[in-house]
Amino acid sequence: MNDGGALQGEQRRREDTNLQPAWNDVFPKLTAFRQSLVIIAAAELGYFDVVSDLESVADISKRLNVSEVGASVIVNALSALGMVEEAAGYYKVRPDIARLFTPNSGHDIRYNIVALKKEVEVWSRMAGIMRGDSERDLEYSRELFDGGIKKFEGLGLLNRIDAEQILPHIVPHVQPRFNVLDIGGGEGYYAKRLCELTPVERVDILDIRTGFSISEEVNANALTGGRVRHIPGDARDFEVAAQYDVVLMNELLELFREDEKYRILENALSALKAGGFLVVTKFPLNPEGTGPGRFPLFSVRMHMKFEEAFLESDKVIVDWLVARGIEVVDIVRLNRTLMIFQKPRG
Repeated sequence: MNDGGALQGEQRRREDTNLQPAWNDVFPKLTAFRQSLVIIAAAELGYFDVVSDLESVADISKRLNVSEVGASVIVNALSALGMVEEAAGYYKVRPDIARLFTPNSGHDIRYNIVALKKEVEVWSRMAGIMRGDSERDLEYSRELFDGGIKKFEGLGLLNRIDAEQILPHIVPHVQPRFNVLDIGGGEGYYAKRLCELTPVERVDILDIRTGFSISEEVNANALTGGRVRHIPGDARDFEVAAQYDVVLMNELLELFREDEKYRILENALSALKAGGFLVVTKFPLNPEGTGPGRFPLFSVRMHMKFEEAFLESDKVIVDWLVARGIEVVDIVRLNRTLMIFQKPRG
């Protein structure tokens, strides 16, 4: 009996040892939310309001109105995450990261960080939302709408970086007297840069009525001169004659369910002249939907924001357009997937 118990104990120890690699793999993924919440809490407490000074734990405690123990554990956690440097008991945000917290700079990410608290709350109800037992959060779904995107300076920074990588591939297709339609381009950055870089006749931006707040600022002169126009409308429902030489869609389709994606593509093709170019940029996703990198999680994010929305694979768009006789001109893999298509001439 004792021998049997010893044997069972040995089997359990071997099983535990064999399971350790799997648990070591799962555990960091399971607890990654702790890192996010430490950064969110630090932003809420105002830690990132002062990023250039060396501070002791006592200094931080006083400034954040928390105990010295609380100040110590959070600043040490930030140090462990590589965001804060420590020397002889004094702490300072790492200089390159500190630049991301510069007020009125156009790249202050503090609002982006604090806004993620809403995402944490919504995602904690993910199972209920998927079953239909819990409602999607309208504030979360519309956080970038109605001018809200102006608050997300970190997102604006990334969008500009991506645009500058993509624009060199678009510019050669924009000839003198060309008219361009940017569907969902209410930020106006592509319109602004195309007016600066090409002899485009006019860029029309189609977006929801409250979506033009940034473009109104960055394209003020071009709007006055008529080189840029704002067209309020819904990408799913707009109808326009085939009058555009180039139609752009930048990170748009993932906001919609499957049938709406195809309706938007049909509307884009209808707006395009024969021989015109359709330019689609999107977050990359392989045909299986399993990669690359973080983009399957981005698809979950879209699903939590909008009913039945998801990030479609690159192949889905290519196959759908090719089946309708649209020619693939180029596919470029950057931070985003850039796809350029051409409508037949006759």
